[in-house]
Amino acid sequence: MINGFEFSKIKLNKLPESWQEEGAMEELESFLQENWQQRSIFYTDGHITSRQQFIDFDKKDAVKLQNYIGTITFRGEQLNIFPKIFKEDEDDFDTDNLKTEDLINNLIYWLGYCDKLNFPFVFMKGELSEAENLMELFITIYVHYVKAAISRLRYHQYEDVVETGSFVKGRIDFKDYSLRKYPRGQADKLNYTYSSFVFDNALNRIIKCTCLFLLNITNQAANKKIIRNILVVLGDVANENCKPYDCDQVHLSALHGNYRIILSMSKMFLLNKISSNKIGMTETFCFLFPAEILFEGFIGGFIKEMLAGRAKVRTQARGQYLAELVVDGEVLGNVFSLKEDILVEFDDFIVVLDTKYKEIERFQKVRENRKLKISDNDMKQMAIYAVKRGAKKLYLIYPLHKNEDIETLEVRYDIHLDGLEASKCIPLEILKVPFAYRESENESKDMLKKIFDKIFTETI
Repeated sequence: MINGFEFSKIKLNKLPESWQEEGAMEELESFLQENWQQRSIFYTDGHITSRQQFIDFDKKDAVKLQNYIGTITFRGEQLNIFPKIFKEDEDDFDTDNLKTEDLINNLIYWLGYCDKLNFPFVFMKGELSEAENLMELFITIYVHYVKAAISRLRYHQYEDVVETGSFVKGRIDFKDYSLRKYPRGQADKLNYTYSSFVFDNALNRIIKCTCLFLLNITNQAANKKIIRNILVVLGDVANENCKPYDCDQVHLSALHGNYRIILSMSKMFLLNKISSNKIGMTETFCFLFPAEILFEGFIGGFIKEMLAGRAKVRTQARGQYLAELVVDGEVLGNVFSLKEDILVEFDDFIVVLDTKYKEIERFQKVRENRKLKISDNDMKQMAIYAVKRGAKKLYLIYPLHKNEDIETLEVRYDIHLDGLEASKCIPLEILKVPFAYRESENESKDMLKKIFDKIFTETI
């Protein structure tokens, strides 16, 4: 097992020996490409390129990790990619003290709030915390989700059944009768098709196939027990070697919406099963998430929970546009949609918060570096949000490193816009908040709550 930070390089000779074998890098890139094409199961990261962006293989004597965190297990060897905020400082690339359980526990913490991922977070912290790696984490989540779904409402589906007989049910196949049955002296035999409400259907066959696969690869006794119980329930369902694309043929009604994420996760596991068989290894998995989406979703979800009943909180707020398109005097409509990360609406007060998963200077350096490495474009973007939304306060939110101290200075940029009186400037405050927790999840929550309580109390 090896560890690395996002955006860091790993020398080829530092990779596991099985990855250094001839053709291994091409196999790994092909495997990651398949997972790249299926990443929309969990999230949309904005990348429109068709080539995978998890790892850059174009370096001469190294591979470069990108802005995705999680685990790649390939040829039985594991690569854990940690967020850059786990570094002691910006120049720290020492991975000796990194622990897989820290990555897993923080992912559980973030996913508990993140509303930007199509991810089934079931509140079962005891079971999740026992996961030895990310593969076990996702297996645990999947089997609990399936268990809950089939306990609440088993999935039945109308499927066409084709039979031959003298007593017809449903639709007669007249073409078959005229061309085959009647000429062969089988005038009393007809092919007919009817719909039957069945438990042995495509979705349940996919779930059963996935569970049989997971039963062979999970090492957690609790997971094995749950899977065996699920297989008992699915005892009357046919065994079928399902493929990932079989999941695309299943169409679920609103009544069975809780099965959608099961179907998506089944597709993910079946994709990895295909890759494992192709490479000839039983342990081949890829679970990677874009860190900036986790950060944005986590902060948005935390604020939503904290302000429940006090304010309306919207994430990825839409409805405002930067401009109108006019051609030869004809107004053709709005263009260039604006999308604030977090919009907080009190009765008569609007606050815009934007998360930036970037590293900036400590606030104590503001007198020597007045911009603190904050992007000019980020500042201009916030000014536009303020004008279009009529916001009274703005906040740019950056993550602290895991062991970095809370900032004690208050840093604010007063934005002066034409048409506004000098006394009516729009304040934009910079916040650095804990994202990865150190020893205690509750300690991190308390620090976050203290920071946001202060700014929203002052707002009200």
